[in-house]
Amino acid sequence: MEKTTLSILMPVYNGEKFLNEAINSILNQTLKDFNFVIVNDASKDNSLKLIKEYTDKRIKLIKNKRNLGFIGSLNEGLKHIKTKYVACMNQDDISHPKRLEKEFNFLEKHPKIFLVGTSAIYIDENGKEICKFRKYNCSKMLAWRLRKSNGIIYPSIMFRNKDISFDRLHEYGFYYRLLKRGENLTNLPEFLIKYRVHSKAISSYDKENQSYLMQEVVEKFKDIRYNLGLLRKIYFSIKLIFHHLKTMKEKKVSIFGKKK
Repeated sequence: MEKTTLSILMPVYNGEKFLNEAINSILNQTLKDFNFVIVNDASKDNSLKLIKEYTDKRIKLIKNKRNLGFIGSLNEGLKHIKTKYVACMNQDDISHPKRLEKEFNFLEKHPKIFLVGTSAIYIDENGKEICKFRKYNCSKMLAWRLRKSNGIIYPSIMFRNKDISFDRLHEYGFYYRLLKRGENLTNLPEFLIKYRVHSKAISSYDKENQSYLMQEVVEKFKDIRYNLGLLRKIYFSIKLIFHHLKTMKEKKVSIFGKKK
């Protein structure tokens, strides 16, 4: 492991439209000591040119000779990361200035937690708020809920760099494999990521195949035994109801908590 303890990993493919916003949101973090590993996946637009315009020495640019795809680029980037922690970022999203600081401090204080994500605010192409997603911040309840739905926002996660790789099942399969080997995952309740929804987002590609892969992972989750008694299941069910009610009743706020 190197002296710097954190690396941010961001694959880029034809992301010129929102790329500067994404990069700037990382470079302007309150936590300053990190490597920013950007993997340009043989982009055909001006993405590579935009990245090269930055002179910040924390940026480590990797240029794929051919298009490896999102998962291939993630794994290529991981080959170059030796730090204790890894945080993920998308080319079209925006991180809160204190996101890395809060996640880093949380993992340092909670050695039994392997991965932490955050709640998120969904925005459109113009940066306008669509809705808020408050995520579960109880690791046991989150593990229980992951059986049926993905309760973690991928570009908000930070995790420990121990035997990590991604596969065709994307981040949902990643969470499954971590739970399968006994790791604890959780979320911070704060809204620390702006998650952009638009037609060219990675999450918008091949929705039919993504739906199939999701169902494949859901089936895999049946292999994990949670050892939850009836009372604990009832308790979690009640907590979920109150969680959703709280989310629905929250006052509408602008991005990152400032009232409109």
